[in-house]
Amino acid sequence: MSEQNDIYTDLWSPQALKIRPCSRLFSLKPIGIGTSVTESLSSYLCRLADEHCVSLQKLVTQEISSLIIDHQHEQNSTSRSISSIFGNSDAKPAINGMRDMTRSLVDALEQLTFRQDLHYLSCLTYQGVIKDRNLFRHYKAWCPQCFQQQKQEKQIVYEPLLWSFKDVNYCLHHNCQLSDRCPHCDSQQRAIANNSCLGFCDRCKQWLGNNLNDEVEIVEKERQIITGIGELIATAPVLNSPPTLPELIQKLKLIQFSFERSLRQDLTQFIALGKVLEQLKIAITQHQDKPLNLVNLLIPVCNLVNISVAQFFKEDISGVSKILNVNFNNQIQKTSKTSSLASMFNLRA
Repeated sequence: MSEQNDIYTDLWSPQALKIRPCSRLFSLKPIGIGTSVTESLSSYLCRLADEHCVSLQKLVTQEISSLIIDHQHEQNSTSRSISSIFGNSDAKPAINGMRDMTRSLVDALEQLTFRQDLHYLSCLTYQGVIKDRNLFRHYKAWCPQCFQQQKQEKQIVYEPLLWSFKDVNYCLHHNCQLSDRCPHCDSQQRAIANNSCLGFCDRCKQWLGNNLNDEVEIVEKERQIITGIGELIATAPVLNSPPTLPELIQKLKLIQFSFERSLRQDLTQFIALGKVLEQLKIAITQHQDKPLNLVNLLIPVCNLVNISVAQFFKEDISGVSKILNVNFNNQIQKTSKTSSLASMFNLRA
């Protein structure tokens, strides 16, 4: 009898079970975090609404709006449109960027889903260090072949954050130009509309994908910009802490020194470095307390010193210095070999 009581004691405990609390909304996993094709915040919102079998407007107005708008406007939030809740400008792809409304939306979604990685679906990691003015599109752009591939391969249809950037005009995977108007009704697409459905036109509801083989030749400058922005997106989750402006300015000063050292070694590089070096000096001296221009400054500077955008943000000052020294020494060796070959050629001539 005592053995039987011991069994009951082992199976029964008066202590309350530790039950993990449930999130208000489904804890939907984002797509592609840590890669250049990370899902955008607006795309995640659409998928989350679809998981709950409700329109995007209903999801935002009935579940999210109360956490991001003033209490004095809360009573009328259920009848408002998405554009009026997020603001006329923030309802555009800038919602995927680094604005205060983006921060409020991410905080609300993480609270409702119990996820801690949704800020990577925007550019909030770089808030205050990268200039956001004219960085994002006013309306959607998309790769029709990506949509079609996702559909044919029975993948989840989604929109990468990369497509929200104004200077991303091509898909490097399919070597085609992004579309920005519906091929059926010629309408532009808002980043988030009341009844948005990923891959379909907000107006005529037609499919936006196609299988047309319309490859184009993408110039190197365009490739560098798209690759640099993709690296920026992919790097955010692996940073130990958000980058700071003083830290980035110190790295740029190292690059400036590398430029000047290269010019002393080879004055013929002045044509390639002159304009960028001048912009770099202005950013370091006159505008060192202002966010940096990603497309016109950081990406060209990194390409000229042969350091990736990912390395620029991930490496500390010492790491960047080592990379620059290695690249400089390699450049010296290459220049010396070229000069030797030129001398041999002149002698033979």
